[in-house]
Amino acid sequence: MLRIEEPYQIKNVKFRNRIVMAPMCPFGVESGEENSLGEEILRYYERRLKSPLGLLITQAFSVKELDVGLRNFGLSNERQVQDLAKLADLAHANGTRIIAQIAYPSGGHHRHDTIDFWRQDELQEIEDLFVRSAENAKKAGCDGVELHGANMFFLNLFSSPITNHRIDEFGGDIHGRLHLAERIIRRIREFADDSFLIGYRMGWNRDLETDIETAEELEKLGIDLFHISYGIREADRYMPKEYPPYVCYPGTTREKQIGPAGFDYNDVVYTGKEIHKHIQVPVILVDEIWTIERGEELLREEAGEFIAYGRPFLGDPLFTERGLRDPAYKSCFRCKECAWFYDCSRCPKLKERGYL
Repeated sequence: MLRIEEPYQIKNVKFRNRIVMAPMCPFGVESGEENSLGEEILRYYERRLKSPLGLLITQAFSVKELDVGLRNFGLSNERQVQDLAKLADLAHANGTRIIAQIAYPSGGHHRHDTIDFWRQDELQEIEDLFVRSAENAKKAGCDGVELHGANMFFLNLFSSPITNHRIDEFGGDIHGRLHLAERIIRRIREFADDSFLIGYRMGWNRDLETDIETAEELEKLGIDLFHISYGIREADRYMPKEYPPYVCYPGTTREKQIGPAGFDYNDVVYTGKEIHKHIQVPVILVDEIWTIERGEELLREEAGEFIAYGRPFLGDPLFTERGLRDPAYKSCFRCKECAWFYDCSRCPKLKERGYL
C-alpha cells in the first residue's frame, strides 16, 4: 500500500486516505437559486467523489453576500445550507470527509485591497459572520471548516506585516495581526466538538521565520489542520539566498522559488514542508504536485500528512482512481491559460477523456 492510501485521524474525524481535493471555485458552472450551489455544481462535485478521496475542501463560501472573487456563494440562507448538506451527504456516501472553506470576500492585495481602515465595529460584524457561517457548515453536516487566510485575501491581509499597518489591537506584532483570527477561532471552538475540525489555509508572509511564527501562534489558538498556500508576495519576498528565484513548470505566471538542489517542488510546497518541522498539527501540502507519485514522495519524506490536488481533479474527475493505479498518471496538460479561470468545463483534458 502507498503511504498516500493510508488512513489518518484527527480527533474523532477519520480520513480514508491522505488525498485532498483542494478548494477551487468551479467557474463557468451554473449556480443555483439564491447563490446556492445548485444542481450543476453538485453534479460537478459528485463526479469527483466517485473515486477514493480522503478529504474534499469546498470552494470558498463567502461569509457575506458580496460578489468579490467568490462568485457570491455563501452560507447565510436556508437554500445555501441545504445545498451544502446535499454535498456533505454525497461526500459521506463515498467515505470522504468534507470541510467547508469560509472567507470574507475581498478584492485581494493584488487588487490593492487594504484592511488598514476598517473600523472595529465593522470587524466585529465580520467576526460574527464567520462564526455564523461555521455554525451553518456544522448544521449542514460538514466535518469542519477551513478559515481562508491565504492567497492575498482578507485574513491574509491581516496576518501579513507587508499589508497590515494598523496601530490598534488588530495590528503590530504577530499577536495583533492574528487578533481577528483569534476571536473567530475562539468563538467557533465554543461549539466545535471533536467531530468538527477547525482548519486554516495559511498564506506565506515576508520570510520563512514569519511563516513559522504565524503557524506556531495559530497552533496555540487551537487550529486542528493547516493548509499552506501562497500569500502576500511583494518584491521584498525573502527566501534564503541559496534558494534562487525559479519559474516552476510551464503554464504558471507566478515567479516562484524552489528549495535546495534535489527538491523538485515549488516554494509553496517548500514553505509547507518547513512549517511542518515546527508544529505538531497536521499539514496539507498543495500547489503543482500534479501526480500521486510526487505526493507519495513528499509523504515518505514526512514533509506533511496530506497532499492536495486542484487542477488534476479539474482535468479528470477520476484522477484519484487512475492515479492510484498508475502513480505517474498526469491528468493536467498544464496549459498556459488554464480554463479554470474562465470556464472549467472547457478544460482540454476533459475533452480528451470524453467528458465533453
